[in-house]
Amino acid sequence: MTVEPATLEPVRPSLRGKIFEGGALLMGRQLVSMALSVVGLLVITRIIGPAAYGPYVAALSICQYAQNLGQAGIGVYLVRADGEVTKRTYDVATTLLLLSSGGLMLLLEGSLPLIAKWVPMPGLTPLLAVMLVTVVLQTLTVAASARLERALDFRRVAMIETVGQLLYYGAALPLVLLGFGVWSLVTGWCLQQLFLCVAFHVAARYRPRLAWDRAIVRAMLDYTFGYAASDWLWQLRGLINPLIVGHFLPAEAVGQVGLAIRMLELLSFTKTIAYRLSVAVLAKVQHEPEKLVAAATDGMRLQTLALGPVLLGFSWFGGMILSLAFGKRWEPVMLVYPYLALSYLTNAQFNLHSSILYVLKRNWAVSWFHIVHIVLFAGAAWIAVDRWGIVGYGYAEMVALLSYPVIHRSVRDAVGAPHYGISALWWAAVAIGLFWRELGVWAIAVPIIALLSPPSVRHLKSYYAMFAGRHRHAV
Repeated sequence: MTVEPATLEPVRPSLRGKIFEGGALLMGRQLVSMALSVVGLLVITRIIGPAAYGPYVAALSICQYAQNLGQAGIGVYLVRADGEVTKRTYDVATTLLLLSSGGLMLLLEGSLPLIAKWVPMPGLTPLLAVMLVTVVLQTLTVAASARLERALDFRRVAMIETVGQLLYYGAALPLVLLGFGVWSLVTGWCLQQLFLCVAFHVAARYRPRLAWDRAIVRAMLDYTFGYAASDWLWQLRGLINPLIVGHFLPAEAVGQVGLAIRMLELLSFTKTIAYRLSVAVLAKVQHEPEKLVAAATDGMRLQTLALGPVLLGFSWFGGMILSLAFGKRWEPVMLVYPYLALSYLTNAQFNLHSSILYVLKRNWAVSWFHIVHIVLFAGAAWIAVDRWGIVGYGYAEMVALLSYPVIHRSVRDAVGAPHYGISALWWAAVAIGLFWRELGVWAIAVPIIALLSPPSVRHLKSYYAMFAGRHRHAV
């Protein structure tokens, strides 16, 4: 089976239809995922508690970073490659992925004593030893998944991912209720990764074989090294909690920060959808700077509109929800939540900035932004967590916000500066609303006032007219 090559021409109505359909399918998948995760987290975390959840969060974070290292940007290469991607190219990619992920798994398995010494968390080593096996499964899924995304077949992608999550909770929840504790989560995770690996290969009608071609490998690595290095740097964020919080604070703190991060990943699902669509779509208009600038401008506004109210709602009512649903042991989550929420909102605003630079093959510009971000975040966390405890993690997130002017400058130099006016207004209003506990109840009214201001109303009307018009056109 071959996939039609991606062409570099302006967006046509048929492509636009695929984009909206793909976005709708991914949105539906994320909503189902959010509902499942909330129910699953409610039962699981309440029963096992933060002390047991902490080692699982630490092990999962390390495995996810290893998976990102093993993937090395090859999935992005397969999705964005110009022209036809042959069966042999997919086979060479799979062979390269198997070698990289297998080597990383063996390296980390041999490093378990060193990890245990740095993060003295009871129960971490056996969990990590088992979960590292899934790094190979996750990495082998990349080529088959890329084949579907290259064809914009998000329907099958969404269905497979939803069934995989159902399998995870379908296995983990009964085991938790039967008293198997954190090993219930490990079992569910391993079964989910095995299913995803098999299902993506079946759906893509791809039967992998070992193959090697120096020319293909060189082309992949030439393209992906800059992107992979950038991604590896950014994914270091996921290690701050286990390696720095886990170094200074007990397992409960790692579990509480982990739950706050997990809740924000669920609440900020629109950010994930926008990035996944941008990978396959922005390449179509990469030679039209004005469209790239417009995409960044609209992306910031729409992300703030979609994400801001959700983050504010949890800030205002999340404390009550956590206390009633998860138990008082999880209440410290709300101490760090507003800082993390503002970090996620800011990152969502600049999501398309990174995508634009990747499409233009300015990978090292993104890498430089990531270096500045991680140095600020890790350095501040090392000082603040030791001094102020779990809230210090939030302080470090605020320090890391100082890195975003770096990526703005790169996009400005590449295609021109996006227009920040109205999105900056909405961002500031949401930021004030998130910190209502620190500033006072009056802060809750600020986002509402900002949304009702004349400039906001004009933009809201224009977006409503745009989406309503496209809906009528589709019908």
